[in-house]
Amino acid sequence: MAWRIKETKEGEVLNNFDYIKREKIVKGVAPKVLGEQFASANFKEDTRELTSDELHYIEEVNEYIKRLNSYGIKKSNEIKKEINSLLNKISKEGNSFVKLERFFKEKAGFIYDAFIHEEETKQEARLNLREELDRFRQEHNITKREALYPKSYILHFAWIFVFIFLEALANSYFFGQASSLGLLGGVFIGFITSFFNVVLSTIAGFVLRYKNHVVKKTRRIGLAIFGVLLLLIFFIHLFIAHYREVLQINPHVQIEAVLKPMLQTPFVLHDMESLILIAIGVLVTLFSIIKGMKIDDRYPGYGAVYRRWKEKDNEFLEAKSQLRKLMRELYTLTVRKSDNMMKNLENSKDRLEALALDLDAFIATYERYYHKAFQTAREILVDYRLGMEVIYGEDNSFDYKKILEERLIKLNTNMLLNLKMLIDKELKNINNQIDNFYVNQERFEQKLEEMKERYLENEYIEKVLQQVKRDREIEL
Repeated sequence: MAWRIKETKEGEVLNNFDYIKREKIVKGVAPKVLGEQFASANFKEDTRELTSDELHYIEEVNEYIKRLNSYGIKKSNEIKKEINSLLNKISKEGNSFVKLERFFKEKAGFIYDAFIHEEETKQEARLNLREELDRFRQEHNITKREALYPKSYILHFAWIFVFIFLEALANSYFFGQASSLGLLGGVFIGFITSFFNVVLSTIAGFVLRYKNHVVKKTRRIGLAIFGVLLLLIFFIHLFIAHYREVLQINPHVQIEAVLKPMLQTPFVLHDMESLILIAIGVLVTLFSIIKGMKIDDRYPGYGAVYRRWKEKDNEFLEAKSQLRKLMRELYTLTVRKSDNMMKNLENSKDRLEALALDLDAFIATYERYYHKAFQTAREILVDYRLGMEVIYGEDNSFDYKKILEERLIKLNTNMLLNLKMLIDKELKNINNQIDNFYVNQERFEQKLEEMKERYLENEYIEKVLQQVKRDREIEL
């Protein structure tokens, strides 16, 4: 900033440093006058030797050049500091595939560590439940099949309630005509009878699953209970039909009055609607038994064992799914960062090129100051020698350029040129990166894809968890 040149009406100038002033060198006395005075006071000798006045002029110019060199060194340090700051900033922007790969590995490591920390405590329980499941299958002679049960119990029981509702509507119609309370009484009796029919039939269907049990005693007990429930259901159907017929004759009949004739002639019914009522009840019973059988797996107990393991396994699958999601998001983020690298590279190139132009302008102005000093020294010597020629006559043997090149201090531009070489080197490096960017990006993304897939392999996840389990057992 402070080292950059300024634009003025006279042209480009250095900050806080002026061009050489001829007046300060000659100190108010014209060099031509001093040259004439010197020649008048001294016989003509070897005019190639510098006089004391000329040596004084050169010494004054050298003092200016020393200050110019000191200024150049100071500004070189400022420029170097700015260049290093810019290069550090470019480096920190992560414009390299190596840094992106390190970024992916570090973030993937954090994600994996969090996953392992969360799952290592659950892994043992999941494995124990799996062993329990395998043991149950072996003991009960079940092939390694999944348990079959409703995916939604809400929907399953909703159908059961639909059966209750439909049978209740039918029963309310048949009982509405006979009940003393009319349709309201029929609805009440219909819902009560339908509820018991569907509930008992569903329970019977659930018990019927025990016919699949490998233990004969358990199988027989299950079939016996099913038979009892089936008889009870059938008894309810007959009772409802007899109750309806008696209710038509005597709306205030008591239940006891229905049981006695029913037990005497259970299968004697006088009304076709009573038979239809039984048929509807039996149909609902069959549907309810089927639904009851499908409440859980057809083999008793298997569904409960399977669900306990499945719940833990689903948690693990959900955790793996979350892990995969985070890994894919990390992969996408890393690829997006690599896409931004080209823009960052071009921005870095623009900043370095701008700095290089400023440095070129500074070096050119800096050298111009030296050339101005050199020219001023030459002009002073020329004027001085013109004064001497008034006395000695014209003399072309004096080589001003050679004398000044030998006597004047050289301008120190080494540090500035080294800085220019540093910028050129970095620009060349960035240009090479830009030229090879898409090839390197394709290789990087292929490597990144391989790393991501390796992290997401089920075998790799299980292997890591198994190793964690073994490590914990060793620690214990």
